[in-house]
Parts: sequence; structure tokens; C-alpha cells
Amino acid sequence: MIPLTGRTTTSHWLHPRTDVWRVASTTGVELSNQAILLAPGAVPPRDAGLYLSPDQNTTGPGPTLHLPAQLLHLQPGDVIMISDDGTRVRVAWKAEAVHNSILLTERCDHYCLMCSQPPKDRDDRYLYERAKRIIDALPDVARALSLTGGEPTIDPNAFLALLHHIATRAPQLSTHVLSNGRRFNDRGFIERYASVPLADLMVGIPLYAAEPGLHDYIVQAPGAFNETVKGILNLGAIGAATEIRIVIQRSNVAELTELTTFIARNLPFVNQVALMGLEMTGLARPNADLVWIDPNDYRQELRESYYILSDAGIHTRIYNHQLCLTDRDLWPATVQSISDWKNDYPEICKPCKVKDRCSGIFTTSGTRLSPNLSPVLSN
Repeated sequence: MIPLTGRTTTSHWLHPRTDVWRVASTTGVELSNQAILLAPGAVPPRDAGLYLSPDQNTTGPGPTLHLPAQLLHLQPGDVIMISDDGTRVRVAWKAEAVHNSILLTERCDHYCLMCSQPPKDRDDRYLYERAKRIIDALPDVARALSLTGGEPTIDPNAFLALLHHIATRAPQLSTHVLSNGRRFNDRGFIERYASVPLADLMVGIPLYAAEPGLHDYIVQAPGAFNETVKGILNLGAIGAATEIRIVIQRSNVAELTELTTFIARNLPFVNQVALMGLEMTGLARPNADLVWIDPNDYRQELRESYYILSDAGIHTRIYNHQLCLTDRDLWPATVQSISDWKNDYPEICKPCKVKDRCSGIFTTSGTRLSPNLSPVLSN
């Protein structure tokens, strides 16, 4: 698990010219936008916009942040966000991380039973503009990005403007959008989306049941199923890369094979389907009786659903599942999908022979873990 936030102290503090900085160790072309990592005994450049100190005794020739111990993992290529007074730092981009995402909004037109980030109804349009500054600060080696919410398309103009910004400033990025898909039901929007000149752009859309009423119940939005499915069909019509995500939970596990059969028959053009384990945080905690189910209890449903999709020629992956709770013939389809900052392995996993291939657990799930976790002692 990698901590992404921390409290800092300051020296020579001035109001920062920006809230987003790329971490660097040497001078560069755009020193004003770089935060230089100070090394004890080394002579720092004098013209950087910000300095990052590993202790309280080392200070740069300009505004300096003294980092807490949990942020000493910062390295060149990382991107940070700082508060105006310099007392708070959040890591926006970790150069060595497998998964990096940018939050575009906390607003959403769903209120899913198991939402890991419950929506907030407030004006946060500034997040789209901050996302542009993060994109501008990314190192040239950045390759993959996820755009999340809330619902990223809740402000369609700001969302599309950001995609065009990425196409201009970082066209090499493989960009993945997590959306509920309902905006893509709008023909005008889908036409504008089709004009975005990004070569590697995919939208991941959750579909929780083949029965409209059950899907709408899970997302707490009447009519959502019809708009989501029409959105997926519209994406298929323009040849846009599309992923369907199924979060497996108590409320839909009995209908899982019915849903995967629906996808295989009606949406076979999608690029990928992800069968996903549940993160027990956010709204999932108060709704635990409605959503929590031990992954060991649906091994058969998971296996049948995987083969329904793969036999239909649909690329299928299994996310957020531990190998010890997954049938061995499904192991090649499992993905280490949990973001670095909330990923760990409990003590029981220490002797496991396949730990390096396993997703591990969500630290955000607390103690709500399968009691059937056990180390795999042979490959």
C-alpha cells in the first residue's frame, strides 16, 4: 500500500503559482513547474519553483516543503498537488504505479448500493480544469490513465474538452473512462465523442443485471438500464472501444449467468467484459447485508459466466479476485487490478507460492474479507 496524502511544513513559503507540480531531481526546461527533490549535501538549482525536502533540516533557496515520512517514496516523474498554504500534499500521479487515475467530479446521476465513492451534489467543475494541469505536468513516459468520478460525463462539455486536451498534450496515453454509460445514449454527445482524436480511448460501463428493474435497483436510478444499454449500442455503432464491468454482489449473483448470456447474445461487439470482486467501502459498508457475499460462495457462478463470455468470443477478465478463491482454470484470466495505494496481502498470504500473481485484497475493505482465504502452497 502506498500512502498518497500527507501533512507538510514549509520554509520560505510564498503563494504557489500552481497547485500541480511534477517532481524532478535535476534542472529542466520548465523549472517553474518542477518540484526539485533535495538531497542532503547536494547544491540545488536556484531557479526552481518549488523544493521538496526529506527532512526538517534541509531547505532549498526558494519555497520548500518538508515531507513527512509517508511521502518519502516520491521520485522524479511523480506529480503532486499542494494546498495554498503548503500544509497538505496529495500525489496525483505515481510514475512507477501500474494504475493511475484522475478524479473529474464527485457528482453522479446514480447512487449505487455498493459505490466506493459516494456522490456529492456540489459544484466541483474546477476538477476538470485541474485535470488539465495534471495532464500538462505528466512525464513523457506516461502511458496509461483512467478518468473517474462520480460520473465523468456529468458535465459533457467539460469532459469532451478534457479529452481533446489529452489528445493535444499527451496523445500517447491509453485513456480509460469509467462511466455509467447513460450520456452515450445522447446522439449529439456520441457524435462529439466520436470526433475526439485519441487513438487509444476506451469507456468502461457497469451493467449489473439483464433484468432492467434489478439493474435500476442496484444503481438506484429508474430507467438507467435502458439508457445504459442504448449507450453501449451507440458506442458499438461508431466503433468505439467499450468495456462492460460487472461487480459481483449478493443482489445480482443469482442472475450472473443470465446477465453474461444477455451480453453474449446482444452485446457481443464489446472489447472486453470484466467480472469484478466487490470493494467493501463507501456505500457498500452500510449496505453490507444487501451486497456482501464471500467470493468462495460464487465460484461456480463465476466459472460458468466466464465460459459463457469466452465461448462467445468475448475477451473476458477477472478483477479483484484472490487466486485461492478462484478455480485454477480461470487463473490465466485473473488480473492484478487493485490500485497500488489500496492493495495489500494479509498475514495469511505470506507463504503463498502464487502471491506475485494474485490481486491481493482491498485495504479499504477493512476486516470484511473472505474467511476462506488460504495460501496456495503449490504452483
